[in-house]
Amino acid sequence: MLTIGTQKSDRITTITNTTWAEYISLNLPSKRVSFRNGVITIVSPGRNHELIGDYVRLIILAYCRKNNMALFSYNQTTLKEEGKEGKEPDVAYCFEIDKDKPDLAVEINLTSGSIDDLTKYQYLKIPEVWLWENNKIRFFVYHDSGYLELTISKFLSKLNSDQVTTIVNSCFGKSVLEVEKYFS
Repeated sequence: MLTIGTQKSDRITTITNTTWAEYISLNLPSKRVSFRNGVITIVSPGRNHELIGDYVRLIILAYCRKNNMALFSYNQTTLKEEGKEGKEPDVAYCFEIDKDKPDLAVEINLTSGSIDDLTKYQYLKIPEVWLWENNKIRFFVYHDSGYLELTISKFLSKLNSDQVTTIVNSCFGKSVLEVEKYFS
């Protein structure tokens, strides 16, 4: 009998003393790669990482559909400040009109990294960041050179962090289509 193994947890590799040129030369489409202060971090997302990202993505899509909001995807896009910072969000969107950088980036952290991720997004000046860690999501909004934690999303103003946490945790292990029932 053939058994297919599934990596449920993330694998993280850190490479120090690297250059920007080394970072941008990497071609790892199935990984999340970031760069800061000469350190390249490579995350191989596990199955749980992917599921949580899908639930959050569908929450955002269902919210925008219900509230008739236009959105533009930034998934699989590297956000960068040339020579300094680079980050690939798990989920990212612009709202209402397409822009050069996303309004919202979402990071799924099952092992570590949330504070460092937030610092990377601060340098990139991403207006809103959601961090999933320890089975809950936290919303951060960029304000005067730093992030403030809020419970209500800046761009999705009828959505709060407790709602997103509840939906993801109640749907976990079920079909991603379960998310839709919260917005019908």
